Amino acid sequence: MKISYVIPCYRSEKTLPGVVKEIKDTMAGMPAYEFEIILVNDCSPDNTWDVISKLVSENSNITGINFAKNFGQHSALLAGIRETVGDYVICLDDDGQTPADEAGLLINALNDGADAVYAR
Repeated sequence: MKISYVIPCYRSEKTLPGVVKEIKDTMAGMPAYEFEIILVNDCSPDNTWDVISKLVSENSNITGINFAKNFGQHSALLAGIRETVGDYVICLDDDGQTPADEAGLLINALNDGADAVYAR
């Protein structure tokens, strides 16, 4: 089974490496699952795309999408979701505010028969 993480990115050059590390650490504790990370740069004015490009070059399971203009968080989410190949999709924020280490709870609920799971 494969998990797809989708992260819309805007002004996240400083936070993105930590978010990706948290996902990787979380998934290391869930060896039954493969995972991918889709990072969507929503035309961020800082060096977010440079950070995404570096993460993509260092990780075969990370994909980067770069918008030519700012379309907003929802458009970035939808663009990322279109690229996923996982059985489950988890959408996270780029600032680490949503803890990736809770992914197991979401996945367990889906495996127990839930059609969709939302965390708050």
